[in-house]
Amino acid sequence: GFTVPFMEGLNGVILVEAIHYFPFILINLSASLANIDRSVEESAQNLGSHGFRLFRRIVFPLAMPGYAAGAALVFLKVFDDLGTPLLLNVNNMLAPQAYLRISSIGITDPMGYVISVILVAFSLFSLWVSYFVTRGRDYASLDKGGGGLGKRELGTWGRLGAWLVILLILLIVLTPHIGLLLLSFGTIWSFSVLPDAYTLAHYREVFSTALPYITNTLLYAGLAALFDVVLATAIAYLVWRTAIPGRQILDYLGTAAVAVPGVVLGIGYLRVFHDFQVPFVDKPLASWWVIIVIALMIRRLPYALRACTAALQQVSIALEEAALNLGAGRFRTVHRIVVPLMAGGIMAGFVTSFATAAVELSATIMLVSAESDAPVAYGIYVYMQTAAGRGPGAALGVLAVLLVGIATYLSHRFVERSREVEEADRRLAVAQGA
Repeated sequence: GFTVPFMEGLNGVILVEAIHYFPFILINLSASLANIDRSVEESAQNLGSHGFRLFRRIVFPLAMPGYAAGAALVFLKVFDDLGTPLLLNVNNMLAPQAYLRISSIGITDPMGYVISVILVAFSLFSLWVSYFVTRGRDYASLDKGGGGLGKRELGTWGRLGAWLVILLILLIVLTPHIGLLLLSFGTIWSFSVLPDAYTLAHYREVFSTALPYITNTLLYAGLAALFDVVLATAIAYLVWRTAIPGRQILDYLGTAAVAVPGVVLGIGYLRVFHDFQVPFVDKPLASWWVIIVIALMIRRLPYALRACTAALQQVSIALEEAALNLGAGRFRTVHRIVVPLMAGGIMAGFVTSFATAAVELSATIMLVSAESDAPVAYGIYVYMQTAAGRGPGAALGVLAVLLVGIATYLSHRFVERSREVEEADRRLAVAQGA
């Protein structure tokens, strides 16, 4: 028969990665489009530019910073991804090769480290390319916030086409989730559109034998996210509120981890701390579960740092000066004034770090020395290695999706609540001033 091998080999990896990291491009492009000065678009329309020409000559160039940032981030994430190629049995990529060399031959194999250096070099190169694309160009808006592009009334066929595109994207994005859910409930699912029958046995197995995966994930991701926001808040304050010489180096070091692939970070920690004996624990640090927390913390620190930096930049320094003038010390001012006003950004950084650390595999797969210390991502990978384990692996995957979804929802609600409180306070201040 005629088949389309879209899930075989590199085709499957490309499809899965494209679906997985599509939101990274979407979010960055949406932010850039929202900041475009509407008057520039209107001027181009008055001069006769419309349709695709308007998009190609005006809109897309002005949105280039968002596209470049999103494309660089997606390249880094795909280049770094280890779980997708391994699950699809694609080993002829750099990250899987680095993992397989170290895990099969040992930490003394030089080729594993050569591949790791190549991974870091390509990651740095992608960041340089994204910087080079936007260098020397002015994307500044004349208006605060830019106002965004003008909204247009679509005709009947335009609305129909837009809805078809939206539905097609939703179908493509949600298909893996639907398939995962069906697999978690299915008994046998081989050559039919739907499973032959449905059962709760996979979930019973997960809750009876795989609960340590879940508790370990909550512990590791929670500790990593907590340390991340503490470090990120301290770094952001030192960089933006002090005059300490060399403080920008802290910002660079905190962000540098984004250019280091997870498998490289795991290999590095494994090699450096392989012979480092932890006092009173009687085992090497590379074999202790704490090293997983450290790796997750370093991997997610850039996300928390960007969120906390953005939050601190929105806190007026006049409030700190007023507190200092009233006799409060520096530490008391930070504790009672700065941190509460940064609460929204700190919470966003915590949840982002937690949600992404909870499904991290690239770094943790190198550092798991015992199955009792393994997180959810490692458990899913182990289950998926056998046909009998795919049902429980899918059930564990559904639980991981729910975990990340709940964390994202709580972050969204917290940020929205903070905005509502700020808006209410602003209205109250205006009313009292009147």
